[in-house]
Amino acid sequence: MPMKQVMNFLFKTSLILLCILSTSYYCYFYITPSVTVINNSQYRLTEVNVKLRNSNLNFGSIEPEQINSIHYSLKQMDGSYDYSFKIGDSRVRGTCGYITSSEFNKRFEIIVSTSDVVTCVQ
Repeated sequence: MPMKQVMNFLFKTSLILLCILSTSYYCYFYITPSVTVINNSQYRLTEVNVKLRNSNLNFGSIEPEQINSIHYSLKQMDGSYDYSFKIGDSRVRGTCGYITSSEFNKRFEIIVSTSDVVTCVQ
């Protein structure tokens, strides 16, 4: 095989591999479920945590008017989303929504409003 054909083959193979890897990466995030915490309050949320039956999602701190999302495993036991976070010195805890195994592309949102009311959207 001449060198030009070898280089052409390697280029095409590399390009195809890159496309496959990129597609796999984006499909993974499209398929796996996620929890998003939206802070619409005027306060910083600290120690933001969402517990599932098989997972613990730690969001850290979320500033006012900020959003943070975490994807979690499809393999979950049935249960609910248990959230907790701190606003100043106050600890807020609650339970909402329902989770089951293999919920492809599920997007669950926990919204803290300007009046510090927590709303869950499934």
